[in-house]
Amino acid sequence: MMQDPKPKEAGQVVLPVEVVFHANWWHRNYGISFERDYFFDPDTSIASTQRMRAALAERFPELAIGGAEEARPMIGGTLLAAGFIVSEILGCEVQYFKGASPEVIPAALTEQQIEALGNLNIFDTAVMQDLSRLIITFRKRFGYVEGDINWEGVQNVALNLRGTRLFADYLQNPDAADMLLEAVTRVIIQFLDFMYSETDTTSVSVNRIVGRVHPKMALHSHCTLTMISAEHYRQRVFKYDQLLADRYQPYGIHYCGEDLERMSTDFADIKGLSFVDVGWGSDVRLCREALPDKFLSLRLSPVRMMSESPDAISEDIRKLVEAAGPIEQAGLCCINMDYGTPDENIRTLFEIAAEYRRSVTS
Repeated sequence: MMQDPKPKEAGQVVLPVEVVFHANWWHRNYGISFERDYFFDPDTSIASTQRMRAALAERFPELAIGGAEEARPMIGGTLLAAGFIVSEILGCEVQYFKGASPEVIPAALTEQQIEALGNLNIFDTAVMQDLSRLIITFRKRFGYVEGDINWEGVQNVALNLRGTRLFADYLQNPDAADMLLEAVTRVIIQFLDFMYSETDTTSVSVNRIVGRVHPKMALHSHCTLTMISAEHYRQRVFKYDQLLADRYQPYGIHYCGEDLERMSTDFADIKGLSFVDVGWGSDVRLCREALPDKFLSLRLSPVRMMSESPDAISEDIRKLVEAAGPIEQAGLCCINMDYGTPDENIRTLFEIAAEYRRSVTS
């Protein structure tokens, strides 16, 4: 039976806040299992995400996703930090677990195998056929689909496919490196076009704060840029950021490393960039100087969220916000908090953010 149209969530607020819990937190607190059925079986997906939304609404009302008591057709990765699908499309094995996110097994492709990726049609792969069947079932039952699955990022996927040999290629065989990065980018474009056409989002699963800032944003994960120099980023990877930014707007970069300032001036040259995730440990003041007009998503440390006192967490938050400049251009997030993280620390995050909002409106 056709259901009501897709639910609408709350609009953007000043200094938005989002948190994402590790699969282990969900499994040990609520018995949610993240084996393959969670992502691709419609009944398992619907039941699991409904339980997760109900748990959030009861435990942390600030995180409530509207209509928690109702079943909704949400693609599984929306409530979890889980990047795997593009790597699986390109041939990596993926292992699934009850209490952990899917793990990509690196493929160590040869140059000949990389050449064979050039004409890959993602819909010829088993994982995309499974995802398509899930979406068709959701549409028949509900009339719509929402959410998306983390698309990992160009260098992240290339590293899964080639291993650390990729970095040697940057120096010794740049043609092979470019061939791989281009193949990965083509697959990412196919996947993003598909997700936009089906759910109208691509990156809420990369960082849920995207839904608070601009749900249609394409947020490119650059977790592995910490492993290369700014010079090699500029030479080998920058052009793919620009290509994606030209194609998808608004466009953002997820950078979870502790040294964003090292890359920030290069990111500032990406035409169309409007959003940057600032990894914990980065020099936020230097990042703001390099990115004066970008929205900065300020990432807290999930390790400190677990181990420190509420007073220490409050100090962490205040330092980040004060360094980031105008709070209208900033948000707060903490991703992959594990089992044992004190609820009081999470509530402190929301309380301090609310305090800053009041200072703006008073």
